[in-house]
Parts: sequence; structure tokens; C-alpha cells
Amino acid sequence: MHKRNRLLSSSCLLGALLTTACEAPSTPSPAAEAPAAEAPAQAPAGPPAASPPALDGPATPAAGNLGTTSSGLTASNCRQLSTTLATASGDDGAGSVAANTQDDNLATRWSGFGKGSWLKLDLGSAQTLAGATIAWHQGTVRQNHFTLETSEDDATYTQAYAATSTLTADAQTYRFTGTRKARYLRVTVNGNTVNDWASIIEARACGDDTTTPPPTAPTTDSGPVLPRQPYLQSVGTTSALVAFRTGVSCTPFVRYGEGSDISRTATATAAGWQHGVKLSGLLPGRTYSYVVEACGSVTGVRRFQTATGPETTRVHFTAMGDFGTGGSLQAKVLQQLTVARAGEFLLTLGDNAYSSGTDAEFQSNMFKPMAALLREVPLFPTPGNHEYVTSTGKPYLDNFYLPANNPAKSERYYSFDWGPVHFVSLDSNCRSFTISDCTTALQKTWLAQDLAATSRPWKVVFFHHPPWSSGEHLSSTAMRRDFAPLFEQYGVDLVLTGHDHNYERTRPMKGDAVAPAGTRGIPYLVVGSGGATLRPFPGAQPDWTAFRDNTNVGYLDVVVDGGTLTTKFITSSGTVRDSLTLTKTLPAAVAQPSGVSAMSADAPQGPMYDPKQLPEFLRNQKPVPPADTLESVADAPEPVPATALEQQ
Repeated sequence: MHKRNRLLSSSCLLGALLTTACEAPSTPSPAAEAPAAEAPAQAPAGPPAASPPALDGPATPAAGNLGTTSSGLTASNCRQLSTTLATASGDDGAGSVAANTQDDNLATRWSGFGKGSWLKLDLGSAQTLAGATIAWHQGTVRQNHFTLETSEDDATYTQAYAATSTLTADAQTYRFTGTRKARYLRVTVNGNTVNDWASIIEARACGDDTTTPPPTAPTTDSGPVLPRQPYLQSVGTTSALVAFRTGVSCTPFVRYGEGSDISRTATATAAGWQHGVKLSGLLPGRTYSYVVEACGSVTGVRRFQTATGPETTRVHFTAMGDFGTGGSLQAKVLQQLTVARAGEFLLTLGDNAYSSGTDAEFQSNMFKPMAALLREVPLFPTPGNHEYVTSTGKPYLDNFYLPANNPAKSERYYSFDWGPVHFVSLDSNCRSFTISDCTTALQKTWLAQDLAATSRPWKVVFFHHPPWSSGEHLSSTAMRRDFAPLFEQYGVDLVLTGHDHNYERTRPMKGDAVAPAGTRGIPYLVVGSGGATLRPFPGAQPDWTAFRDNTNVGYLDVVVDGGTLTTKFITSSGTVRDSLTLTKTLPAAVAQPSGVSAMSADAPQGPMYDPKQLPEFLRNQKPVPPADTLESVADAPEPVPATALEQQ
């Protein structure tokens, strides 16, 4: 439709928005938009969300245009497309209808009450869209929470953008990452910082300009620094979770795609401060890129690999325990355990956050020093005794998004598949605490069923308290008594633990002794050398120990390749101090790809926080000193085993 070619200055638009200059006010008064009991519009009391970043946010004159303007609405970085028809979910009944957003009259607007109100632009035919420009009513005092969606058929819509508007009178251009083919553009408004009204003066779809190359994924972070950088959780063959924290409450989203593409979008399920955004529709064993856009923050692009399916015969992963100190020894290990060396994922073997497993300690001693690693390497943890010092592990459960595939739907113990290996994480703390959904009896019953059900040729179990150890705590004979018979019955190949601050590998064990020659045994490895202060061995090396070391911190590197499993203990200096090779004959038939694993069970949503009230973890959180001494990583006495519950 033909438009009057009238340029709009920022000062004139400001006058129009405040109904004091440039145009006469529209027929409905501003009061018509607010319920009678509503207070006058005012700036939000809390700190406003930062402006959307340069990649997708409101453009500035220096940002470069998508094309030339062809209507009275002037906005940089947008070649405006003509709208054939504008419709909406409803209006105020006083003349503020959808068509007003296309009339070049800056004193009229569309207004619709209620969160979720939408304005839809029909372009008449499918065209290449690169973004949208919106002039918000009372944009200087209201920050609008909105999403932009596109569709070719008006039936299936795909989200292209989600953000909170900037407090400005200027028309704002929101540029998509990449372009998309669509006939329909829908703006959905989920209220604003003043009331629940949606109110737009003018809106346009922006077309592509072939003279300007499409935007690329940002390589560095921009905008306000996220209080917790993204970390990868519950990564499976077809889905993954990207978890992070924001400094203000908002509804963030993640752009992602295979290879270098980030054209797909996944949005958080609710506004808030802590998020676990699920990426779905993935393919097994592929590399994906992702960018988090949250409250004005944009993270530089990072990559990760999805889990491989049962047809894959090779996997490379790493493991370490007793590392969450925030101190110098942990830093030495992390200098060696880089993204390039970490393999496809990382297992942690407990004591993730010294000394008491508080939320502040998780932030300071784990997520902060390991941020670069966890942004690209999926993490599968198990809890240690130090996590149980605070509320029987509640901060541990609140900070991780783990598979909920046991009968209790608890994250305390779980299993997952990756390539040819079936992994099981047990919670060895549950013997000592009264936890109804994590008794020894429940774990044993579940473990037997879980191991019996898997068809993966290799089986690895990991937890904290070692059934075999000559370190300070010695062997946990209770864990050996309760679980070793099941490990032997169902063909577990390797058991990984922590707790003692050293490295130790047993000979193949069976029952309470070294496996007799010609019989199958299980090697037990203690890898409690991830960063806590090392401790002396209290006695001579026993005959069932194949190798032990309490002078080097480091991690375990594991490669499974067909019928061979190889482990290497790598120190902070890069030296291989110990290695182990296991071999077995695999079935001749190769499993057919299924794309399904134990990870298909959804991880819990995570803790919910009031989106209007700053959570405790962002209020008055004092710095946590590094746990860099023997005293700071000392163990508190553990409770007597809850034998009554174990009999249930």
C-alpha cells in the first residue's frame, strides 16, 4: 500500500508519544488503556534491562541500513515492507485498532489489553524477512516484553526474536540472526513494566538487503556480564539444556543450530533469574553452535557435541573428583584440562564445591573457575559428602539439571548413554542421611533393573565414596557390600570414585579380594586429585593396589574404541602417571541407530524464583575464599547410616 513519504525525527516522535507535539492526540485517551485502579504510568522502580545488543537490538545510525525507507516511519537498519492487512487479537474498543499501525499517523496506535495480546502483519506473499521495526506507545516509560514470530501459512509460527524494549522514544529495529522466508509477522506482547497493555504506534516488517551480508554469530560476549555463564546439562542424542543465570529478571532465549548456523531459537519457559533452556530436535553425534541472548546480554558463540548413538563404537571423556576449591591446585588442573583435551563430556566424582556445598561456593569454586570449560563440555556430576553439609545437597540439586530417570524422578542418581557406553551415577551419601527417595534399597533395586536393561557393550559406574581405597578414609566397605555384587552380576567394566585426595587404581577385584587368575574382575579407580589439597597415605601400599599417587593433582582421560577401553591419569604438568587398558570381545552385529537413550527422560525444570523479587543468590553474597588448605577441605563427621530407611 502506498505511504506518504514523511520523515520522522526522534524529537517529533517523542512529542507524539507524549501527546504534546507534532500530532493531535488520538481519539482514545491514554487512560482508556489502563484499568480504573491502575496507578499512573511511571518508570520502573528496579534497574531496567539493558538495551538489546548490537547483533539484534535497536540499530544506531552507525549500524548500517538493511535498505532505504519507503514510508513515513523512519528507522535505521530497515528496508520497510508493505503490509497488506494488519489484524490483532483484540483492541481497546475505543478506536485503537490494528490498522492504525500502518497509517503513518503517529498520534494513533493499536492497543490491546492482556498479556499475550498480538499484532499480526500480512505481507500478501512470502518474502525474505530480516527483522522488524516498532514504535512503542509511551516508549520512554514502558519497557515492553515481546516476541517476534514468523509464518508462511498463518498456522505454524517460529520465534525469531524475544526481548524487552529499550526505554526510548525512537522507533526500534530488531534484526533477526540471519534471514527467514515468511508471509506473516506476529508481535506478541507479554505486558510491560507499567501495566498489562500492548500498545504500538507503528510496526513494519524489514526486508533483506542483498548488498549487506547476513549477520554472523558474535565471537565475544557483549552487554551486561551474566552472573553465571552458560553451562551444558543433560546433553543427549536429540536434546540438550543450556543453563545460566541473569542479573535481571527476563525471559531469555538461545539461538542454535548445527555447525556454524544459529538460526533456530529456544525460549525459556518463564521469566526469572535462573534458566535451563532446552534445545530440541538435535541429531546424534553432531556439533552444534549456540548463543544466549538474555536481558541485553549476548554471549559469544560456543559449540558442543550431542551424544552419539549405539551404532558408534568410540567415545572420549574425562573425569575428576574433589576439585571444587577455587584455589591454586584446581587452577593448575584446569590449565591442563582445556576444552580441546576434555573429550566429549566431563564426569565429576563429588565434592564439587568446598567446603559446605553452599550456593555461593558453587558459584565461586566451581562455575566461575570452570566457566570456559563448562560452556562447551557437557557436565555429568555426582554428589560428594561436602555437598551434603548444606541442606542434604539442596544447592547441588538446585544448580544442576540432571536426568530424572529413576522411579523417584530424583536427580540424586541417574543413568545415561553415550556411544557404546552406559553410565550410571549413584549417590553414595544416601546411606548416611534420611532421604526417602534415595535409600540404599531403592538405589539397589533401580541399579539392577537399569544395568539389566542396557544393551551397550561397556558399563561405567561413578559415585563418591570408594569401595576400595588405601587413602585417608580407607575403603567404604558398606558401598562394597551393597553394590559390588550387582556390579559383578551385570558386567560393570569400570568404577570411578573420589573422596580420598589422591589417585589410586586397584587390580581387578571380585568380592573382597583380587580376582583369581582367569576370572573377570573390576578395577576401581579413586580420582580425588582434581584440586583439593592432597593427603598422605596412612599405610604401606596394599597388594590389591596396582598404582597410587598422592603427590600430583590431575584428571582421568578415558577412551573407548571398539573392544578396548583405555584410561590415563594425566597430571597438571601433562604427564601420564598411570594407564590401564581393558579389552573385550564385542558382538559381531552392529546395533542399529535408534536416536534414543536413557537421556530421553526430561531433566527437572529446576528451582523457580519469584521473577519480581531478587533471589538470595544475587543479594548480599559475600566473596568466598578459596579452599586451599587441609583445614578448608577437611571432612565434617558424617551421620550414622540410616539403617531403618535402608530396610524399606
